[in-house]
Amino acid sequence: MSKDDVSSRTKRQRKEPVPTKTALRVERAKVPVPHAGLAFTHKHQIFIAKLKRGEIWALNQLSFQGKTSVTPLLEMWPPNPGTPTKPGKTFVQHTTDLMTTLTSEWAGLPCYLDTQYLLSAGVPSAAEAETTFGIARGMNVNCIPVTSPVFAQPFQQAIRGAVAADGRGVMLRLQVPFFNLPNCGQYITGLVNFFGISNAQVDILIDLQHRPNVVEVQQLGASFLSLLPSINEWRTVTLAAGCFPNSISDVPTGSWIPFSRSDWDGWRAVVAQRRVANLRLPSYGDYGVRCGGEPLVIPNTPAPNIRYTDSSSIWVKKGPKADGAMRAICSDLVNQSYFLGARFSRGDADMAQKAATTDPRNGSPEQWIQWCTNHHLEIAASEIRSLP
Repeated sequence: MSKDDVSSRTKRQRKEPVPTKTALRVERAKVPVPHAGLAFTHKHQIFIAKLKRGEIWALNQLSFQGKTSVTPLLEMWPPNPGTPTKPGKTFVQHTTDLMTTLTSEWAGLPCYLDTQYLLSAGVPSAAEAETTFGIARGMNVNCIPVTSPVFAQPFQQAIRGAVAADGRGVMLRLQVPFFNLPNCGQYITGLVNFFGISNAQVDILIDLQHRPNVVEVQQLGASFLSLLPSINEWRTVTLAAGCFPNSISDVPTGSWIPFSRSDWDGWRAVVAQRRVANLRLPSYGDYGVRCGGEPLVIPNTPAPNIRYTDSSSIWVKKGPKADGAMRAICSDLVNQSYFLGARFSRGDADMAQKAATTDPRNGSPEQWIQWCTNHHLEIAASEIRSLP
């Protein structure tokens, strides 16, 4: 081969386009995994999170084995208000963008979609629920609508329309105040009859929300499971709680602070009790490394922080709002006994890379959530796989 031929070939190779990070995630999402589908046993996780890019990245970057045992419950949030230099999106634009991310990076895998935070006159909006599920349907998002027996009739009618159009059933999300209603089981039965489906098309989620006390998770979980009617007939039954606080602004800077995984430990205690009694075992639900509740617009960029999950705690370390803070946090993390190594998850690999870099830039809060959520989901998946 002549020198001219070699030079020409080298130039052609240099011109070959490099895939973007988004394109690589889209291709990764196309790899089939043996997911449990719409029906699963107690050896499964429902991950409750806002439908945001950081959480979708974390799901997309899970190991293929890790993807098999998690189904996200994704909460819609309203479009952010515009600024003087950047107008806000319309609701349709906002929803279309979210569904585009979801369908391309969690392609074909099931999820639950909750629209309760899209409000009209202070209550969940029937019109925006219809719009959301219509857009999702048009983009072939494999989603199951979520509702609660306490929501108003117009919203339930919108959910009934989605249930009828999509044929995937429905999730009933039951929070603590619901179980204080007299004869609460009758509300469940009545709503299922209203939807015109069988119990075998219904997923039950008992959502205890933020419960930092293990005993509280154990006692409330056991009590509420006992109040469910026809417990063996539902497609799935899940007990969920959250252990992470709604703010870490008062967490001291510069030290690793542990938050007990009360959700996981309380759930395991409930499962152990029910196993002895030969009762149906619920699957596990949690909020990852964030708190639950209504979506908030955070006016200021938070201080650099890492939220690292081990078998018993979520360890938090904050740094100052200064260049090099995240690199210092990650450098400290990789030397902790609970760091599982760069090969454990994509999030661990990225945190180890940040520790090794000379680049002082801290990155974005979205990146920090990506790393920590991906690690958290991977460790939860490994724990669930080891269950009897």
